Parts: sequence; structure tokens; C-alpha cells
Amino acid sequence: MISLSYAAYMKAPQSPIGPTVKDDKIVVEKVTDGLDIPTSMAFLGPNDILVTEKETGKVMHIVDGQIQEEPVLDVAVANSIERGLLGIAISKQPDGKAYVFLSYTESGNHEDGSDVEDNVEPAGNRLYRYEYIDGELKNPILLLDLTAEPENDRGEHNGGKIRIGPDNNVYFIVGEVGGHRTQAQNIEDGPKPNGLGGVLRITQDGDIVDPSNPIFGDESPLNLYYAMGIRNSFGIDFDPVTGDLWDTENGPTAGDEINMLYPGFNGGWALIQGNSKDDLIGTGATSDDLVYFGKSSYAEPKLSWITPIGITALKFMNSDKMGKEYQNDMFVGDINNGLLYRFILGGNRSDLSFDNGYSGNTALLTDKVVNDPKENQPFVFGEGFGGITDIEVGPDGFLYVLSYTGSLFRIVPASSSSSTASSGSMAESNPSSNIGTSSEEEEGQQSELSDNEEEQSNTGNGNSVPVVIQGLSGDRSYSPNPITIETGQTITWYNGDTISHSVTSGLDNSDDSGEEFDSKAIIPNQSYSITFEDYGTYPYYCFYHPSMVGEVIVK
Repeated sequence: MISLSYAAYMKAPQSPIGPTVKDDKIVVEKVTDGLDIPTSMAFLGPNDILVTEKETGKVMHIVDGQIQEEPVLDVAVANSIERGLLGIAISKQPDGKAYVFLSYTESGNHEDGSDVEDNVEPAGNRLYRYEYIDGELKNPILLLDLTAEPENDRGEHNGGKIRIGPDNNVYFIVGEVGGHRTQAQNIEDGPKPNGLGGVLRITQDGDIVDPSNPIFGDESPLNLYYAMGIRNSFGIDFDPVTGDLWDTENGPTAGDEINMLYPGFNGGWALIQGNSKDDLIGTGATSDDLVYFGKSSYAEPKLSWITPIGITALKFMNSDKMGKEYQNDMFVGDINNGLLYRFILGGNRSDLSFDNGYSGNTALLTDKVVNDPKENQPFVFGEGFGGITDIEVGPDGFLYVLSYTGSLFRIVPASSSSSTASSGSMAESNPSSNIGTSSEEEEGQQSELSDNEEEQSNTGNGNSVPVVIQGLSGDRSYSPNPITIETGQTITWYNGDTISHSVTSGLDNSDDSGEEFDSKAIIPNQSYSITFEDYGTYPYYCFYHPSMVGEVIVK
């Protein structure tokens, strides 16, 4: 069995030169920064955006690139690991009202973070409907109340993304919340489904959709489910051409996925993750071993990753403002590497197509599995955003990208840019421009090694011992390995791979892991330096990919 990975909790930093994209006719503009761990966004109108902050429980208001001083709402949230204020969607009503739907892990004692500080159990994972009135969110109505109490004493897999469907109903995706194992997670002799681990669908008033024609069953909460067997997700969206719902799904140490959902979809978790033939989680299960209710059936992912990328947001570009070649394409983000991916749908739009529109070798993707991280490259569209938490299309028709680092970016044709930057292409590596509030320069991530100096930069230390991070190659992942130096010498690890890695002291699952030093995420083409002052032998590994191991010997 593959054990739970914590790589999803290590976020990619922004590139020091800012985000870039492959198309030299397009630039990346910074709308604003200074947000506090933002998770989701929704547009009230042009240049008028609401953004949720994970740990503060605040819904911030951004107008013309300026973060307003007062939030439109501040709720008390439990915020351990993936708990917090997580999702937002807006629905304009015929009578002029604006409904704002919010999902969050509600605090058990009306204080932010009390689950961390005082071990207070959360009140629940909840979906509310508010009204936007005079710059505030008012008149809350509780639509869904799901447990937030974990089975494994951790606060992960709460999902939280919300979409308003073409049918005007509310679609809400929730994970299995800290290791719940019910029949909704395909455990035949487990407890009955409890509303977790799937996509739930309700009307905007919180009622059951079409109760006379249930998908999984007419009993509660089966009558809420649109899809189940989902481990966790940070991204759902509807294809603007077909109306089909797609999602991203996070695997443990293997098996990130992109899926096309349908009424009755069963994703296979916790028996199948990734392509069923690969048996990535070692259960030996097939689709015949899953638990089916009503009209449900299993479907293979449209694409899966052997090595997780920490897949997050998903959005269809339902506009031609970035160029007609991008209209109706799917854009996806990740948290581990800060990469933005572009996918083209082929034929009847029920599959991803790698036959056109991509540069690079796509022949290896015919199995619909990314077996090696380098197979990502044909559909990498942008990089350097920092961990991406949401992607939206604004009323202006441009693509907006929200970063866990606190920044919001907009991708526009150079001809439409309000900045002086001439290009945002990855080839030219131009820094992003800033059209909103200014901010201090991003600081490199640093950790401590007693009195030793450490730094992460794009150039490293010219006087240091160079080491190249080559990728997933066991004890050959870091070259050279082992590294023998004398006290007072500096080592600089340069990431020569296409995905993020780390230099973390100790070994995977050891009690002292990361205590001596921890680079956090080193994104591609960046480096991390440490000066060692003390004698000793220092084993280290990659937090993302624990099979990658190295050793420093200080004489």
C-alpha cells in the first residue's frame, strides 16, 4: 500500500522573475498581492472580485486591483491543514439580488484556528448562502452541514470548491475528510454514505434536485450525491460547449487525476486511484469490487499522474479574448510546482486530445498516464505562479490565476495589456508587471541550521559546491552523492528537473525530518544553499518524492 503523502502541504513559491507563459503574444499582469492564503475567487462585476482567505475566514473585496480595507464578511474557521474558508460562487438573480455561496470549516467555538491552538473540534464543513447587500454579505442560510471530524486526527481532504451549473443548481465538491471510510469510499462493509467524498448537488434554496428521479438513491444523504468515490479535489468546472462537469482529484503518493464526471460517477477511491490497471495503491481491486448505488458506474480518469503534481484548480476558457486558439480549452493549476497547464479537448469533448496544439512529444501520453514528470511538458502553459489555488475567467474575458502566496494575476494579450511589459513568455523570462497595489519584493524561502547560513535563489552561491537535482532516481537523484565537504563550506542544490523538489534533512517519516534543514519547495531552475559549520553526516531526501535520497558528509 502507498502511504499518505504530505506533499500537498508544501507549496511552490513564486518565481523571482514572476510568472511567465509560453505564448510570446501574451503577458502576465499582477492584479494585486497582500492576500492572506487565498483559496477561491468570484466576480461581482468587471474589476470587482471577492476572494476567500483560508485561515482568517475573511472574504476580501478587490476593486480595480485594490484590496479594500474591510472584508465583506469575516467568519470563524477551523484552519488545520486543509480546513478553512475554502470556496465561493456567485449567482445573479432575476430580481437583481446577488447570492453568494460560501463553503468553510466552521469553528467549534467561534474562534479562528481553535482546532490548532486548543484542539477544539470543528462544528462542521458547511455550505452557506448569503446575499450581497451594500458591500456586505448578509442573511446567511445554511444549505449543507457535513462532518469535519476526521477519522485520522488530521484536517485534510475537505474539498470546498463550488460551481453554479448550467441547470442553475449548486455543485459542491467535498473530500473524504480525514480518512472517512464509508460505502461512498467503496468499502462494502463500511458505514452508509455520510455526504463526504463526492460532488453534492442541490438547488440554490438547498432543496433536493429532481427528487422523483434520484441518481444514487432517494434516502438522505444519497439523494445529495451527483458523484462519489472521490478522495479530494480543489477544482471543478463545466465545459461551456457540452455542459459536462470535470474535476481534478488528488492522489496520495500517486494517482492525481483529471475526470469527466456524470450523474452516478464513481471515481473508485479508496480501492482505485489513477488508472485501474496500474493498481497504484496496491489493493488489487478492479471496478467489479466497487460499491454501486442506483445508477452509478465507474469510469477511468481522462489523465492520471504516477508522480503527483498536487493538482488544484480547473477552469474552461469560455472566451476568445486571450486568442481564439484558446477558446474553450481547459486550464489547470498545481500547488507543488506553481505550473499552469493547458488541455485541448478532442472529438466530442469527452476526452483530452494530445494530437494537436502541443509542442513536444505527446506519443507517450496515448495511455492517458503521465509516467514520468517530463511527460508534463507538452501541456505546461505557464510557470512561476507559486502554488495555484484558483483559476477564473473574468467579465473582461481574461484568465485570472490566484496564488497561495497571496497574489492574483491576469493573463492577457500583449496588445490588451495596461502594463509596459512587452511579453510574458517563458522563453524570454520577462518579469510580470503590476497593475494593482504594489508590494515588497518576494523573499526567498529560508530555514535554519543552528548558526549556518542558508538561501534559496535563482543563481545560488558562486563559491559553493554545486549539486544538481536530477529527478526521481533513488540515490542518484542528487549529483554528486554523497557530498563530502569541510566545515565552513557551502553547498548549492540546483533544481535541474521539470518539477519541484526539496532538500529536507533526515529520512521520510523520521521524527527529526526537516529539523536540521529544509529547503521547502525548490521550483525548476531555482537553487538552495546551506553553509555547514558543524562536523557530521547529514542524510537528506525530497519531501515530495521520498525515494530521492542523498547524504552530506562534513569533515
